[in-house]
Amino acid sequence: MKKNDKRNRVQYLDCVLHLLAETARLSELAARNYYKDCVKSVGILELDEFVILCYLIKNPELSQSDLSKLVYKGKAHVGKILNAMEEKGYIKRIVASHNNIMVKYNQITDEGKKLYYLSDDIFSKMAVNIFEQFSEKEIDEFSALLTKLQSAILKTRKINF
Repeated sequence: MKKNDKRNRVQYLDCVLHLLAETARLSELAARNYYKDCVKSVGILELDEFVILCYLIKNPELSQSDLSKLVYKGKAHVGKILNAMEEKGYIKRIVASHNNIMVKYNQITDEGKKLYYLSDDIFSKMAVNIFEQFSEKEIDEFSALLTKLQSAILKTRKINF
């Protein structure tokens, strides 16, 4: 590698990983603000409920423990959200045994699906406005690079949730 090669740069604030972390924080804040202004005003799901439903739509087999890792919140906190979602009729919690361990799975109800798709339609407008500034090729390349970066991080560092 050349002396000025960006792969040799070690200062964190100049590192692509820091830029990515800052972009993720900015994206999260934009999502929360947009959700509060546009989705919550319609009187539907809380953002955390919506995010959990997003994961459950994609993979209905996720447990509370799995969800806590995906949403970067404690298992107890996710449990409170799931309990509230069950009380509201968005999900139904099913107890099953897996390797002699009791596991609760979350099944989305028809009401939960309806609210998910309504929220998703509203929320996708924000993404459309942002991604209009990029070509389809740029989006595909960026997605591929992010996937490659995630793999490289997981390959070189053990991640504990």
